[in-house]
Amino acid sequence: MRDHERLPTFRLGLVAVAVLLSFHARAESRFDLGRVEVSAEQSLPGEGNNAVDAEVIQQENRETVADALDLLPGVTMNNVGARNEQTVYVRGFDLRQVPVFIDGVPVYVPYDGYVDLGRFTTFDLAEVSVAKGFSSVLYGPNTLGGAINLVTRKPTKPFEGEVGAGYARGDEGGSDQRKAWANLGARAEQWYTQIGVSWLDQDAYALSDDFDTVATEDGGLRENSYREDTKFSIKVGYTPNASDEYAVGYVNQQGEKGTPPYAGDDPSVRARYWQWPYWDKESLYFVSRTGLGDGSYVKTRFYHDTFENSLYSYDDASYTTISRPYAFRSWYDDYGYGGSVEYGRPIGSHMLRLAGHYKFDHHEEHNAGEPIRTFEDRTTSLALEDTITLSQGHYVVVGVSYDTRDSLEAQDWSEETGFHNFPDNDASAFNPQIGYFVQLTPEDEARITLSHKSRFPTIKDRYSYRLGSAIPNPDLDPEEATTLEAGWNHRFGETARIETTLFYSSVRDLIQSVDLDANTYQLQNIGKVRVMGLELAGTAWVSDSLELHGNYTYLSRENVTSPSIELTDVPEHKLFAQATWHPTDPLSLGASAQYESERYSSTDGIRKADAFTVFGLKAGYEFGHGVSGRVGVQNLLDTDYAYQEGYPEPGRTWYADLRWRF
Repeated sequence: MRDHERLPTFRLGLVAVAVLLSFHARAESRFDLGRVEVSAEQSLPGEGNNAVDAEVIQQENRETVADALDLLPGVTMNNVGARNEQTVYVRGFDLRQVPVFIDGVPVYVPYDGYVDLGRFTTFDLAEVSVAKGFSSVLYGPNTLGGAINLVTRKPTKPFEGEVGAGYARGDEGGSDQRKAWANLGARAEQWYTQIGVSWLDQDAYALSDDFDTVATEDGGLRENSYREDTKFSIKVGYTPNASDEYAVGYVNQQGEKGTPPYAGDDPSVRARYWQWPYWDKESLYFVSRTGLGDGSYVKTRFYHDTFENSLYSYDDASYTTISRPYAFRSWYDDYGYGGSVEYGRPIGSHMLRLAGHYKFDHHEEHNAGEPIRTFEDRTTSLALEDTITLSQGHYVVVGVSYDTRDSLEAQDWSEETGFHNFPDNDASAFNPQIGYFVQLTPEDEARITLSHKSRFPTIKDRYSYRLGSAIPNPDLDPEEATTLEAGWNHRFGETARIETTLFYSSVRDLIQSVDLDANTYQLQNIGKVRVMGLELAGTAWVSDSLELHGNYTYLSRENVTSPSIELTDVPEHKLFAQATWHPTDPLSLGASAQYESERYSSTDGIRKADAFTVFGLKAGYEFGHGVSGRVGVQNLLDTDYAYQEGYPEPGRTWYADLRWRF
């Protein structure tokens, strides 16, 4: 049963804001103060493009952050089926190792380091970017495989904005999805305000007609696949002069969802009948930049982030009773706060940047009938980065950070012994990196980088019993990865551009599960993994009316320590291609195709998600006066496919939306 009564006042408020304010503004510009870059005040040659902007996100109908990131090479989308969480892997690293930020502020969940990217909608974003491997040390700790930054919008005109609505459905009745959004921007001489509201609601999604029914899924509408997400964001900024800027941002995300049960053919996998009555996240942050003269500056980020959710596990598909051994009701209450201060100063050919980070995380959890257990961590980082200009077009970037994580409280409880504390788990890590960036010719850019990064084990890694199937391990050490990367970009005049990247990572102390007996396991630092791969991306402007774009990723991962334990959830090959044709100025037509090879869904290699190819078509029309419309179809051939075995994705889906920008 869906919890429609939970927040009626808040949702009506969003609708009111959308209606009253969206007629005054147009918002699409990027909030540059929210970006975190390797270089200080400029783009470095050879960096490549690792971002998706708002216009592309909307043209491709990418409503969540995971959908948007899936357009980039080296990034693979996945769906953690047992929890119905969208996630991405960046060159094989998951979201614990590639944390998520909003305007440079960390928003990953304190308990397990993850966020459900399916709850992070894109309607109010200017850009979704990902740093791979050689990410700036100024991000702070835990960027083992990179960092994902969601950059919000900033107005550039006195009044600007957009309002839109859309509808989608599959081939089955009852698979309706509705969405509405509005963005408002207002800018005065020294002040600006940006407001965004959005609502996304889906009753269920329709499966492919080729899906083979099983005991837990009879086809047609996917069982328990509803979702609803509402989001409100506001940012107020003050720019007293050309060098200074101060902004306060607030983001409120409220959602609920069901988790479709396992629908595969492995009898050892237990179907979960889970629902999430609420999944709520709230972020308040302050960011600033103050010029000190002579190119020197101070940047600050301070934030408070909360995350509350509940999980109900039911006895069966009726979703009415909670009594059997694996059924429960759980509540989670997390918050975190902290900040960073960055100082930058040019000295001759050097641009030095020094940053300090502090983050405090608090996690509470309990099941029905049990007391609340509390966990607290404190994480700090001190980072130095130097961008050295050797000569025109030749740059070296050197960075280093020293990170610490202190376990302040970790409560254990059982009916037999009551409360006691887990042993402390304090840790530290040293992270150096160096990169060379060069403009070889007017058409050619290149880079070569070497980085060593780390990731502290999360609260869940160290202390969770995993519903009685695991033994906690407070002694886990940080994971470490050393990555070598080389890239080359070439432009063929004004007609085409290609980007090529080769990378190799050696990961040690990887946290893997070790069976202790037939029924229990423990996470231990036993893993050594080698990762190597290739990324290709290209765009060709065949004519004024035809554009071709594509990217390819090859990724090879080898479990050196335990070859019999398969590395899961990432395909070896991924290919994306699209074409956009403008037969007339107002009309655009597009087609896309995406291929992904098979991937393991279990470490024993028994469960696999098969290779798949999906196609899409779209059409857009500019009606004038800022009004535009789009129609399209995703999964055109109604392919039965899955990112994780037993959790099929939607079949053919039709969509349409209308937008007014002004």
